[in-house]
Amino acid sequence: MKKEAARVEIDLKKIFLTPPNNPREKITLLVMMVVLFIMFFGPICFSDIHPVKAVVLSCLPALSVSWGWIVLLRSLFRKSEFCR
Repeated sequence: MKKEAARVEIDLKKIFLTPPNNPREKITLLVMMVVLFIMFFGPICFSDIHPVKAVVLSCLPALSVSWGWIVLLRSLFRKSEFCR
């Protein structure tokens, strides 16, 4: 007999808005932010943009992409914690 897949509803507000609460998530978020900041800041630092503007332009995509990565990892590996 085949097992039927159970449908589970995921609480999207909880998965997107819950801050990292275990050390593994915190370390992953920090490493991703640093790596992405370096990737986005590298090309900008050689242009004629003011340094403060270059840092802000590099921080915004680094923060959003790294948070998206955390949300993806939560939805793949910790789905049971974010179910309704």
